[in-house]
Amino acid sequence: MKLGVIVNPNAGNGPDVELIRKVIENLKPDEIITGQGDLGEIYFENPRVVEIERTHDRNDTIRLAKKLDRKADIIAVFGGDGTASDAASALPVKPLLCIPMGTTNVSPIMCRGGFGSLRVAEADALVIREYNRIAFNDVVAGPTVLGTVNGKTLELDALAFMKGEVRKGNPGKFYGRVIEGDRVIEGIYGNVFVSMLDERYLGKGISGGASISAFAGFKCLVACLSHTVVLGAITKESLRNLEPVKAETLSFDDCVELYADTVISADGNPFAYREEVKIEFVERAVKILKAD
Repeated sequence: MKLGVIVNPNAGNGPDVELIRKVIENLKPDEIITGQGDLGEIYFENPRVVEIERTHDRNDTIRLAKKLDRKADIIAVFGGDGTASDAASALPVKPLLCIPMGTTNVSPIMCRGGFGSLRVAEADALVIREYNRIAFNDVVAGPTVLGTVNGKTLELDALAFMKGEVRKGNPGKFYGRVIEGDRVIEGIYGNVFVSMLDERYLGKGISGGASISAFAGFKCLVACLSHTVVLGAITKESLRNLEPVKAETLSFDDCVELYADTVISADGNPFAYREEVKIEFVERAVKILKAD
């Protein structure tokens, strides 16, 4: 088996070398194919290296995933939720094995390092085609994103992060508009979330619009919140100061159009600013490997 390897050197607290080696030992590949330098080469002895143009941003992952898709049987991706969605944004034919090393690591396509046998599955996704972006968690409009700085999880300025800068961000409100067919919701919000729905919401009426939409059989939901709510940074005290948080919701199966007078991110990666995007729900968008 030829194993392609992608490492995001900037994910979370940085690469967990021991975890990388344990995963590779578990897979027992006949050959390791990876990118130059800290994209993978430095973690192995005598790997086969494919060169890509380095821009030291999310495009490195996409470029490397495209090359590995032509040379490997499986592509192992070490990073956070954003790294996984970047690799998937290359639309590889070969399955992705995504190992968490990021800030949140809650993507449904993540596979923990202590896995036994693996099976091929197909993951649904939200797709923003004009930007070649895939999201497995959510597409979010808002002024901040989560990141790890000196070992601490912080809210970062989303626009600065989009430009390659890392600095603390502040919650703020913006104008947002969501259109689905002849239905429109718009207003001043702190966050707009577009997410896929699943059985976790069923039977939990207290979860509000998400539960109602899932029970009715919708695939996705838009939630427009009155305040900026970045979950990894929320504490009891900060939530107490925000509440009451009001939400407007809109259910959909196929696609919605979202405009926001702020930054739009996919799985924590900012990709658009003050633009309108079309977000599609796509079933079986990417092949992945999951633990049995």
